[in-house]
Amino acid sequence: MFGIMNTFIGGESASTPEKSQGQPQKDQCDMFINVVYSGDKEKSASQNPNHEWFLKKRKFLERKGLLRSKSEPYIPPYKHRRDKAKAEGSHSQRPKVIFKHDTTRPQPAKVNPKVEPGVRRPVSGRPSKRSRKSKKAKLLNPAVAGPAIAQRAPVPGDVSDSNRRAISLLDGLNIPALAPASINPSKYAAIDCEMVGGGHQGQVSMLARCSVVSYEGDVIFDEYIKPDQLVTCYRTRWSGIRPRDLVNAMPFQEAKKRVAKLLHGKVVVGHAVHHDFQSLAYVHPPSHTRDTQKIPLLNLKGGFEVQRTVSLKVLSKAILNDEIQTGRNGHSSLEDARATMKLYRAVASDWEKVLATGYNFWGVFKGLTSK
Repeated sequence: MFGIMNTFIGGESASTPEKSQGQPQKDQCDMFINVVYSGDKEKSASQNPNHEWFLKKRKFLERKGLLRSKSEPYIPPYKHRRDKAKAEGSHSQRPKVIFKHDTTRPQPAKVNPKVEPGVRRPVSGRPSKRSRKSKKAKLLNPAVAGPAIAQRAPVPGDVSDSNRRAISLLDGLNIPALAPASINPSKYAAIDCEMVGGGHQGQVSMLARCSVVSYEGDVIFDEYIKPDQLVTCYRTRWSGIRPRDLVNAMPFQEAKKRVAKLLHGKVVVGHAVHHDFQSLAYVHPPSHTRDTQKIPLLNLKGGFEVQRTVSLKVLSKAILNDEIQTGRNGHSSLEDARATMKLYRAVASDWEKVLATGYNFWGVFKGLTSK
């Protein structure tokens, strides 16, 4: 309900001729006030549709018990449930929670259908040290190893077709009848390098240690080398390099010049030696390179497949009965270089005879050439 009230407040009207004639004019002030009157406050609020919807929703929630009325006192959450539980006496009868360390109550035993009864299993997912040792022993004893593991170990008397072919090729050369090759020990050197990682997640291999030994195994060069780039992974488990080893290490450029000067004009022996040359950014003549990973006489002597790539550790154990790369301190480039030279010396006289004839064994074996 709306109403309008007009009010006039002012002085004497200037339109009266009797008062205005012959008398001085006075200042006059006129004011008009317009007042808009509305109805009651409750009625105006009820005409707001949003407020109307809010009130209906509130009443609905109060009836359902989901919303506390303004007139009711505030009750903390779940207090009425606790009071009800105490009144009924069920609060003290709550079952006791059994933790893992609680041994007062018997717990049902977990049965694993994949494990035989009485067999102890390690708590974690990693196998125990005893099981790891037994697995390592199986590698050296093919009689007790499974079929997959037994294929990795050499079996005496077992000669494959590729090995028979390699033996026939070498027998056709009649190696014992060949002229003995002259071996000058001063012209031979073995090399091995250890790398660390650089770049993203240590994916770039960088030289960190280099060892060079003579034909008899004497040390010619053995130095830690500081890479030009930032080291992001030291690969200590394999390389044996730790951050403290590279603090006062030799710079890479200086080490590269010294190693290149030592290897110049010599026959370089190494195991997968192309990796060592790549880390040194060095190129050596193939005619003066002996890679023990690619000498078929070593694989045949160890009882392995002639085309198989055998690690230095396995070859040393099978041929020399020497254990290298043991322990958790990582590899040693000096130890690996000496083991490489010892392996080469085991077949040096026969292999140098084959190389002296100019016979391309791998080319003939793979059918790439006839001689």
